[in-house]
Amino acid sequence: MNRQAIILSGGQGTRARNRIGNIPKSLIQINKKPLLWYQIELLKKHNFNQVLILVHHLGDQIIDYIDSNLDWGIDIQIIKEETPMGTAGAVINCIPMLEDDFLIIYGDTMLDVDLSNFERFHQLDKNSDVTLFVHPNDHPFDSDLLEMNEEGVVIAFHNCPHKENAFYANSVNAALYYLKKSCLLHWADGKHKLDFARDVFPFLLENNFVIKGYNSSEYIKDCGTPERIDKINHHLKSGYIQDCSLKEKQPCIFLDRDGTLNREVNHLKTHVDFELLPNVVDAIKKINQSKYISIVITNQPVIARGECTSEALRVIHNKMETQLGSKGAYLDRIYYCPHYPLSGFEGEIKELKIECDCRKPNTGMIAAAATDFNIDHDASWFIGDSTVDIMLAKNAGFRSILVETGYAGLDGRYEVLPDFTLPDLNSAIDFILSKDTFTEEIYKKHLDNIRSGDFIFIGGLSRIGKTNFSNALKYNLLKKGQNVIVLSLDRWLLDANMRGKGVLKRYATKEIEALIKLLSDRPNEIFVDVPIYNKITRKRSIKSSKIGIKNSDIIIFEGTIALCMLDVISNRNKVSCYLELDEDIRCQRFFKEYKLRGYQSKQIETLYNERVSDEHPIIKQSAKKADLSITIKTNF
Repeated sequence: MNRQAIILSGGQGTRARNRIGNIPKSLIQINKKPLLWYQIELLKKHNFNQVLILVHHLGDQIIDYIDSNLDWGIDIQIIKEETPMGTAGAVINCIPMLEDDFLIIYGDTMLDVDLSNFERFHQLDKNSDVTLFVHPNDHPFDSDLLEMNEEGVVIAFHNCPHKENAFYANSVNAALYYLKKSCLLHWADGKHKLDFARDVFPFLLENNFVIKGYNSSEYIKDCGTPERIDKINHHLKSGYIQDCSLKEKQPCIFLDRDGTLNREVNHLKTHVDFELLPNVVDAIKKINQSKYISIVITNQPVIARGECTSEALRVIHNKMETQLGSKGAYLDRIYYCPHYPLSGFEGEIKELKIECDCRKPNTGMIAAAATDFNIDHDASWFIGDSTVDIMLAKNAGFRSILVETGYAGLDGRYEVLPDFTLPDLNSAIDFILSKDTFTEEIYKKHLDNIRSGDFIFIGGLSRIGKTNFSNALKYNLLKKGQNVIVLSLDRWLLDANMRGKGVLKRYATKEIEALIKLLSDRPNEIFVDVPIYNKITRKRSIKSSKIGIKNSDIIIFEGTIALCMLDVISNRNKVSCYLELDEDIRCQRFFKEYKLRGYQSKQIETLYNERVSDEHPIIKQSAKKADLSITIKTNF
């Protein structure tokens, strides 16, 4: 059986005429080779054995190009239209030559798609008449869009120009199709000037043909303008096109939705209440322009509780994607869990009231994304505003960032600590994209002599970013092949009603000293119980976490009083760092932290002044013991 592809090369290339001159779009030069060459090579790679190239405008140039190389290794036939019949009309006129199923590629697209997977998806559902390659892009407002149901079946087309004030999913028809010949027979009795997107697909939908969408983040872009030609050339030379291949592991930034992307309203039920948080669009655009893909993972118990229908949720997500897309940003995928195990809600949907593996902090949605996108777990992150998100990150093995929007980690659901805490999504993305540069610089300048089994003490005033800095250093050391344990001394804070006056009296210092001595004398691997402190209740939890620490592990003690503990160790190599931050910025962070905890401004001001009095002198004195002082960047 022939594996047949059709390349539509009849377009005139009007938008790019000033750049390409008097040549057809299929011969646009991409890194000194015609675009058509890349398409034929891709078809050969996926074992297609027949190509029909349909030409019209300047078609003789394409014929000459194909004839100039007689050793293509694939059967190529060129069919020249005398009268342009549109994208679909040209194909329909070739019906006698068509296989039962065939692929269509537009001649002005640069693509690196696993066409074999695309074909398998098309063939999997025997009832599927057409399969469209679908993806989000950064200009959905001038693209042909489609709407799909939960099973990936197309239920509507929204061709450009779109209706004003309407909300659409950023599901762009990328002009790559698999079709059954039988779905074109309606027009086989004569010559029809038809376009696939505007004529054929809407007709098929209205007449109950099955059209499915194959949603993928693989690379496909048209060369319709000089700007896009330049971008594609850059993408090819930089290796970006190859990196987008799903054969390559994909680093991902997973995102919570409510409280992270949009304002938390306690169970969003309608698009009317949906509101993107400030600077979220900028943050998503930065992801889009980086090596990472962006995927939303969200619990939506409102479905099971009967408070929001699946259709209403689709409108909410369409509004989000429309608002992002209008500013040139997009999400690669949205996964949601509709389940909720608790009962007692009026209108609840019984079949959705189950314990499932997809509801966060379970990892079912992450597993689905890993299958769909070949996720690189080691290089991926999870960003959210709740302890549920941080627990999911821990369960999935991702680095986590807690943002101080939404619940800001004060939901109290799980006793788990994030790797990093940052003000909002935009700060979190800046941190992810820039952190390696800063920690690498610090490592090379000051810390490259750290060896297995060493201790690192990181101290400084409160709210300057010691935890963020310590975990950034940890991940830098992990890249160097070291194993690192970070112990935050805030875990040893005393209950509020047990504290004495002064910073040292707020901690269980005897316990800390005993632990440091135990770890400095450890012969091999030991297990220690580490307390958990709840900053909401200002009490220790009755639970603790058990951590295994090997003799070769580097241990980082970080906390306000860390440098006060230096003298406890005498038999291990130790490195000590005092971190500094502009006091105005630190003061702003201090006020924000306690405002999030529910303190009034007057209470925070009193507490700040008390800390200046009883904390600053001791901690600044401890700085004299440090091996080095580091002024940290504000995004830590």
